[in-house]
Amino acid sequence: MGGTIWFSVLGAVSVHRGETPITIGSPQQQALLTALLLRSGRVASTHELIASVWGEEPPGSALASLRTYVWRLRQLLEEDPAAPRLLLSQPDGYRMVAPPLSVDLHRAERLAADAGRARAGGDDEACGRLLNEALDLWQGAPLAGVPGPYAEQQRARFTELRLGLEEERFAHELRAGRYGAVIPDLTVFTQEYPLQERPYGFLMRALYASGRQADALAVYTRARRVLAEELGVDPGPELTALHERILAGDPLLDVSVRGTAPAAAAPEAPHDPGIPEDPQPSPTPRTAGPDSGPTPASDPESAAPVLTRPAQLPADAFDFIGRADQVEELSAVLTAPERISLPVVSISGMGGLGKTTLALRVAHRIKHEFPDGQLYVDLRGSGLEPADPSAVLGSMLAALGVPPHALPSMTDDRARLLRTLLDGRRMLLLLDNARDPAQVGPLLPGSAGCAVIVTSRTRLVGIPSAVTAVALEVFAADEAIGLLTAIVGAERVAAEPAAATELVTACGHLPLAVRIVAARLAARPRWQIETMTRRLADERGRIGELRAGDLAVAATFELGYRQLPQDQACAFQLLAPVARPTIGLGVAAAALGLDPYDTEEILESLVDAAMLEAPQPGRYRYHDLVWAFALQLGVPPGDGGAEAGIPVLPPLLDHLLAAGRAAFQCMVPGNPEGIFLTPGTVPGPHFAGLAEARAWVTAEFECLTNAVMLAARSPAGADPRILRVAADLLIALTPFGKDIPYRQLAGAAQALAETAALRGDDHVAGRARFVCGNAALQSARLAEAELFTRLAAEACERVGDRVILRQTLNDRGLIAQFQHRYEDAVHCYDQAIELAKRLGHRSGELVTRLNAAQARLRGGRAEEALVACAEALAALREVEDHHGAAYALYVQGMALHELGRYDEAVASHAQCLDLCAAWQIRGQESQARFRLAETLRITGRRGEAVKEASRALVLCEQRGAERDQGLALLVLGRTLADLGDAEAATARARQAHALFTRLGLPDADHAAALLDALGEPR
Repeated sequence: MGGTIWFSVLGAVSVHRGETPITIGSPQQQALLTALLLRSGRVASTHELIASVWGEEPPGSALASLRTYVWRLRQLLEEDPAAPRLLLSQPDGYRMVAPPLSVDLHRAERLAADAGRARAGGDDEACGRLLNEALDLWQGAPLAGVPGPYAEQQRARFTELRLGLEEERFAHELRAGRYGAVIPDLTVFTQEYPLQERPYGFLMRALYASGRQADALAVYTRARRVLAEELGVDPGPELTALHERILAGDPLLDVSVRGTAPAAAAPEAPHDPGIPEDPQPSPTPRTAGPDSGPTPASDPESAAPVLTRPAQLPADAFDFIGRADQVEELSAVLTAPERISLPVVSISGMGGLGKTTLALRVAHRIKHEFPDGQLYVDLRGSGLEPADPSAVLGSMLAALGVPPHALPSMTDDRARLLRTLLDGRRMLLLLDNARDPAQVGPLLPGSAGCAVIVTSRTRLVGIPSAVTAVALEVFAADEAIGLLTAIVGAERVAAEPAAATELVTACGHLPLAVRIVAARLAARPRWQIETMTRRLADERGRIGELRAGDLAVAATFELGYRQLPQDQACAFQLLAPVARPTIGLGVAAAALGLDPYDTEEILESLVDAAMLEAPQPGRYRYHDLVWAFALQLGVPPGDGGAEAGIPVLPPLLDHLLAAGRAAFQCMVPGNPEGIFLTPGTVPGPHFAGLAEARAWVTAEFECLTNAVMLAARSPAGADPRILRVAADLLIALTPFGKDIPYRQLAGAAQALAETAALRGDDHVAGRARFVCGNAALQSARLAEAELFTRLAAEACERVGDRVILRQTLNDRGLIAQFQHRYEDAVHCYDQAIELAKRLGHRSGELVTRLNAAQARLRGGRAEEALVACAEALAALREVEDHHGAAYALYVQGMALHELGRYDEAVASHAQCLDLCAAWQIRGQESQARFRLAETLRITGRRGEAVKEASRALVLCEQRGAERDQGLALLVLGRTLADLGDAEAATARARQAHALFTRLGLPDADHAAALLDALGEPR
């Protein structure tokens, strides 16, 4: 089977795959297919489908028959019935996922919309062509021979669509001046559909423009008789006004049909003294634009009753807090005097942000600018039954004074009538809680004098107007405190300021959550704020506490969750434990077991539904309270129970470790794969180089540490392999210590070590404690480092883990070196080097040799250090360890500087910088630049020294490397002093001194010495 599948319902139901017809089967089977197709991808429950096919009194065998029909349809439609992609089973129902525009009805609707856009854009030729294409899709009576009440309803809808298209085609033909050609079709149409008033008007215009005034008047007489006999009503005011103009032989009427007469040339519509004047008339006169066509009296679609003045805005919030910038911005946009098109503002965001509250504040603030009134509609977009645009238009038109009998039946006609009534008026519309752009589009006026505010949980992209979009976020801290104060009172908040701040933080600064806790506190005057704060301390139980009366955070989120399709709901639940604080697209795809394209579609849909946030492209996060709500949902059915742990954790860890291995090899290319405990089970990504590997580690670091923490908390019944994968993940990250918050990694390692010790796994405990010791060492917490490295070494010796024992000995050498026990340091390094040789860990061996060179350099043995650097550099180049080679060149430059070989030192640092630039090694680059600057200063090249030190300073600030930043400031200060710029030198020296003092580093003495030399107080 192959080829695109096509469905036809605008006639007898038929299906084709490519050019090959597919026989669908019995009428009931066709009815089922129709009921699924026309729900446009939505889930239909079995109850709905049975009612659609058999009505309210189905036979007892209906459910069994339904399942049989589904099976048969899959055999006919699916390329692989065992793995259906079109007709999908859902909980208690089914869903048809037809390819876009594969149903002729959907193509007809798209063509109709395109025709409307072409008409609005002035392309009448394209409008006519598109209308004809749409009408050509009808192949007889829609759904011919298909039984059931659903098919009957749809037939009526299709008929209304076709009638609307026919009328638009007639209007197009009249605009084009083809009067004679359209008269026969209009004559037949008015006979087939005698109760449609608009076609009578078209026929009268065509006859009059063809010189047949008497025939045009006869059409009116027939229309009046038919309407009186069938409905007991007279023709509407539009048709009556047209009759009067034809009776009077209006010479401008023919021109108005062509749409070329200047609007000012048409006569004014007569005033009906029986209709009272609007007590607050619009200050903006009705004007005609270049495509306005005839004036109200000359065009049946333009005539309108005098509007009533609705004032439908709900009350403004008495305790409105914050959002000052948004209020100012939106008010300015909606009332801009120079606007030339309809201003629309869209306020979107998750439930509980106060979108409606903000919209009402803006609306009440500017309503005096709209003297013709305000319309308010709740579109129920966050519920399961959003408001139908046609019904909403009916309500709005009724509020404007249109009587029920004058309401058009079709949505498009109602929308046109609304635009006609509001043209030239100044009216404000608030469309609250919209579902999507399709729901909003028909409700928009066309006049620039009006204004529209729309609120929605989703981002409304595609509204046919210029939209100012505001994506609402949670309160700032001061705004959240302000709302709390407004409800519980300033005295209570002032008495416990710290507890108040902690409380609104626990609420995630979500306005609804703050309002709820404030309401609970206001109802309990004896409670302290701290009492409420303690009740919210447990993240997992927090969502249950956020309830007061009819207000509940969980209920708000539940509305959004219940609208999600099954795949989105499942992803929303499964990713919650592991997406802390964010998760990347690739990691999410691995956790869910989906390809990145499907995953992105799901996650972006969740963002659009305001259930997830996208702080940057390709990264996703939950708001804290949404996360708590997701955790409360538990594990989706079929994914195991609590004893199995988190379902997505094993695949997530496997993916992270595979990527971690690849990143590790970029950083330490000379070490073999045997460094890790667990074999790889999934392929890792290919990193183009060290910079790309480092970027991945930095981006995913918090997700990585969260995964390790989750492994440490895994239940005893979970797969024990999880702990070992987590331990290996820690080891894969250790070479990136300068690029990541290493103490955070150590916290996860400590938790993993404790769990491993309780379960008697020395492999995991030794590796986790090594990471703890390494983190303590990098922060110069030497006693802590000594303890953890000793415990790690003991555990490694017990299980024979020589890989981590070697790294532990290297760290114990560094501890001795920091304590100025240089011989002890060299002894530890020698042991580590010997183990590295046995293991074949070439890069590890060479790094330890460079560490030993540093010890010798600091012990006054610069010549030995220089020899060691040269040997290590040659070997590192051989294994293409670019990061290690840059480090070797850096240490070599320092040794040459100490030996007074300044030109060679400059050359060594320059080579280091070339390597850093080629491989994006930013940390080493900043260090090499300020070391180079110092050598240049000493050799008298002070202008170059200032340039290098300044560049180093910028890089250090970007990296947040404060010690290096201080060293760069110190070199820059010395160089500026040498140049005679004492003021600038003093400023740099003071900055360096303050920084070193705050960090508790002895380098503060060097800064103080520079200040003394400059004659400045410290």
